[in-house]
Amino acid sequence: MDLSYKDYMGRQFRELEEDRLQERALALRPSGNYKRNGAGWVPQSYPGFAVISMIDENENNGLSAMLKSVQMELLEQCPWEDALYLLPADSFHQTVANNLSEERFLQQIQRPGLEPVYPDLVARAFTRLPSLPPRVLPMRLIGVSIFGTALGALGVFDSQAEYRRILDFRAGFYADAHLSALDIRMTRPFIGHITLAYIEADLDATQREALAAAVYRINRRWPAGSRDPSAPIEQALPTFNLPLTGLRRYHHLSAFHREEDYPRYHL
Repeated sequence: MDLSYKDYMGRQFRELEEDRLQERALALRPSGNYKRNGAGWVPQSYPGFAVISMIDENENNGLSAMLKSVQMELLEQCPWEDALYLLPADSFHQTVANNLSEERFLQQIQRPGLEPVYPDLVARAFTRLPSLPPRVLPMRLIGVSIFGTALGALGVFDSQAEYRRILDFRAGFYADAHLSALDIRMTRPFIGHITLAYIEADLDATQREALAAAVYRINRRWPAGSRDPSAPIEQALPTFNLPLTGLRRYHHLSAFHREEDYPRYHL
């Protein structure tokens, strides 16, 4: 289930605290999504569909460059080029609703030959959702967090009403009977984040400690600073405007493609 607004805000800010970063760093493991060869990084197969909002398709001037600078600062402090895979800026996105990936995608979509008609199924699901007028939906980025296999910038919302727009979309999308028949369901709660890097080596204890410290230093210098979840959201925080979301196809996790017939939805 998705989190309440209060629990969501508390969770996001908690993930930036020093002891939590240390705890997360100790549990890190390689993702296996990228491998090194003589020419550099090679993405590994990870096929699927998802409903996502791309930074570059919405009005987010300067945000990609800011996040690239965060990546560079991370690599300067943790210069482990064989361990950190930095995602390309044109892959930066927010997943609004996971669909199917890897074996579930192969089993439910690709092998039965449903891939050509799947976008139409999603489009029909979108038409059954409330039609909302286009408007900006800002997600404020509060700092960098460490996940199980990756690092990313975390996002929060100015109000419960704006957060509710995301949850209402997800509830309606996952309730669609035609998608449910393909085993498309909510498998995890919504967490606002933009993945910046994957871990692709088993870090030793010293590296894990250094990574947690580096992320904490980055967050201490984050624009406008991290704020208490009970305080008003600082408008000067870096902002990901995501009024538009839509279906994307991916073959690996650093490129998300959209065809002309892929449906879109104004959140």
